[in-house]
Amino acid sequence: MKKLIFIILLALMMGLSIGYAQDRVYVNQISVECDPIAPIEPTDIITYQWWTDSVMLDKVMEGETNVPEFTFTHIIEGEYILGVGTKREVVFSSFSEIVYSEINWSNINTPEGSTPNPFVSVYIKPIQSPGNLRLQ
Repeated sequence: MKKLIFIILLALMMGLSIGYAQDRVYVNQISVECDPIAPIEPTDIITYQWWTDSVMLDKVMEGETNVPEFTFTHIIEGEYILGVGTKREVVFSSFSEIVYSEINWSNINTPEGSTPNPFVSVYIKPIQSPGNLRLQ
């Protein structure tokens, strides 16, 4: 009976881990892109805000661009979740308003299709190779 429960629990854990599988990309610099967002009104100004979230730095906006692509550069070792959100500036004749979308994070595929292949970026500083190799 204990063996059967163990096998069932193991199968459940494996099934859950496959459902939440994500790629780990080991780099200090990574370029990403997203689908472009069309303006709602011809006078709208659309920009993309690029975010990282990590245990080391919490959530940080890394940059804002008018194109749907960005290159992140990691300096501190650790695991990074990358994100992008849209900023819409609505321009009226006498004033303007800013509206923000939710952030689409790289490790979550919700809503369905927002990140088809969830991933995180991991930076580990390389270690120096030993020098002066010689015969003894």
